[in-house]
Amino acid sequence: MAKLIIGLGTGRCGTTSLSVFLNAQEKTKVLHEGHDGKDYHLLPWYNAETLVSLWLDNLTQSNTANDYYGDVMLYFLPYVEFIMSKFPNAVFICLQRNRAEVIDSYMNWTGESINHWSYHDGRTWQYDDWDVCFPKFDEPDKAKAIGLYWDSYYAEVERLIKIYPDKIACFPTEFLNSIEGQNVILDFIDYTGKRQTGIACHANKRCSKGLFRSLMLKVMILSRLILPKQVRHFLWHNFSIEKLFQ
Repeated sequence: MAKLIIGLGTGRCGTTSLSVFLNAQEKTKVLHEGHDGKDYHLLPWYNAETLVSLWLDNLTQSNTANDYYGDVMLYFLPYVEFIMSKFPNAVFICLQRNRAEVIDSYMNWTGESINHWSYHDGRTWQYDDWDVCFPKFDEPDKAKAIGLYWDSYYAEVERLIKIYPDKIACFPTEFLNSIEGQNVILDFIDYTGKRQTGIACHANKRCSKGLFRSLMLKVMILSRLILPKQVRHFLWHNFSIEKLFQ
């Protein structure tokens, strides 16, 4: 049975690069926000179980040749446990970029007229199709609202990891910048095909440099030879390269 891969992350954190990296692997097709060369597939943050089910059923039925398939969507997060109930073999990869960098990137990306994270009536802020894809906060300051979004997003990811450590893992965006980090991600999804690594360096994140940093990544990837999967995931999440160098 083909394995369903769901990508997560706040956005502006490397999700596009994650999709590119996964698609470089043999017999793997992972979309980014439903984009298939035409349009994005937007899903509401709230109360959209039926739409999520229809979308993933469609992906499953259309997948006839790949061993790994899926989609990377920031707005899948509220539906992780629902997806697990429908697709028991699904695995979830979350990327985490530095909080301040995500806020700055979103502020630059959305400009002065769009605010996806605060409740508004269309007068102070312009309505946008993507508004439905984000949670809303009772915070009029846009930058602060984005910060609350980041906080709540990864608090929920933390909660899910504690309950389902073999199903969901969170990796620093920086892992996309190294062969070792990419192998950690492929290990998590139990990828068994020929690996294509050393690609899809995330342009919006500083690339990892330095002997100690490289050594730490090598130690983390080699740990798969001696440590149980659940223990490795705990170490990746709690003692990641990103956290070691904050």
